[in-house]
Amino acid sequence: MGDLNKLGLKKEILKTLSKFKESSEVQDIIVPLALQGKNIVFTAMTGSGKTLAYTLGFLAKINKKLGIQMLVMVPTRELCVQVSKEINQVCEQLGINVGMLYGGRPIQGDYKTTKKKNHILIGTPGRLIHHVNSKSIKVGEVKYLVYDESDQMFDDGFTKDCAYLKTRVSKNAQIILSSATITEKVQNFIDQEIVDYELLEIGIRIPETIIQEKIYCEIIDKNEIVLEFFSKRKFKRVLIFCNTKIRTEDIADFLREHKFNARPLNGSLEQRERQDRLNLFKEGKIRILVTTDLAARGLHIPGIDLVINYDVPTRDEFYIHRIGRTGRENKRGYALTLICPQDEERFLRIEKDNQLDI
Repeated sequence: MGDLNKLGLKKEILKTLSKFKESSEVQDIIVPLALQGKNIVFTAMTGSGKTLAYTLGFLAKINKKLGIQMLVMVPTRELCVQVSKEINQVCEQLGINVGMLYGGRPIQGDYKTTKKKNHILIGTPGRLIHHVNSKSIKVGEVKYLVYDESDQMFDDGFTKDCAYLKTRVSKNAQIILSSATITEKVQNFIDQEIVDYELLEIGIRIPETIIQEKIYCEIIDKNEIVLEFFSKRKFKRVLIFCNTKIRTEDIADFLREHKFNARPLNGSLEQRERQDRLNLFKEGKIRILVTTDLAARGLHIPGIDLVINYDVPTRDEFYIHRIGRTGRENKRGYALTLICPQDEERFLRIEKDNQLDI
């Protein structure tokens, strides 16, 4: 942890940071480089404070008389809401306007954002392109371009959209690319779209505060193992990860039959339903959330003390994203993974790639 006063920020900005007692490692590294105007590509573990890091690197350069000057691209609606909330923690007090544009809702719902004078805009690529092409927003003054959660964004098929949006902002725009891992798609994008950048891998990938356990079992035994695990230990807030939407619903139903307060969260739900369930989970009104990888990254849900990988993740890096929901803010967390015979080889690869000793 570092001293916020030593990051080279203006006094006006530092006043708004009074509730943040210390800077994180990623902020200590990213903010000074961003203030220098450097293009930055970095990886950092979840919960490391990266959103605040790239935001602080921009605020010293803003001109309130101009329109959109910082454009942040994210892969999902949930991340759009979360990133906007985090950025607003600082910007609201400074009189800097922050807007959101994301898919999954009627275009008419964007009216308030597009008519407002925003200095910072966060959005999903498809919806941003719609408004840029229809000229309902102007991004020609953007001088700070952020690609957040790039590995997920490019895996979701947004590579061409992200490259296109880059052609619509200022040619001299500073670029910040954040990614949990540098996948092949991310590296290809970097090679083609970013020049003269600093490449940084920041911090350990799995906090020591997370206690990891694994159980080898047959698939038909998983539900009983979860019940037994709950009976032996007390947990206030639990995330259970599955690889399919149907399984999230089946497990949530099973747990409710056994008097546990559980609800599913998956892409089949309407956006409002998803957000309502996340809010209820944050408030402690839902104790167990059974979800797909929809909730594995980017979402800040405090107080999760147990993560269960009911299914072994389909991709190695998803393991890091999933268990990173617990053990945050230096609090102890538990991560349990259930491994069927057909998943043993995949989990061995996860252990090897992430140097795990479980």
